[in-house]
Amino acid sequence: MKSKWHNISIKKESFEELQKIQESAPVKISLSQTIDWLISVGQAQIKSELRKTINVNEL
Repeated sequence: MKSKWHNISIKKESFEELQKIQESAPVKISLSQTIDWLISVGQAQIKSELRKTINVNEL
């Protein structure tokens, strides 16, 4: 699969928070790796919440 890079604009405060997350990683990672990781974590959290909602609705 061919990688595609995109330019985005975010608020300065959001960028600074992204950098803090990047710096807190146990190993040195790039901003793009940080964003990829956050997407992965976010998707897992959303799936978990959806499963909870489905299970509660089945009761």
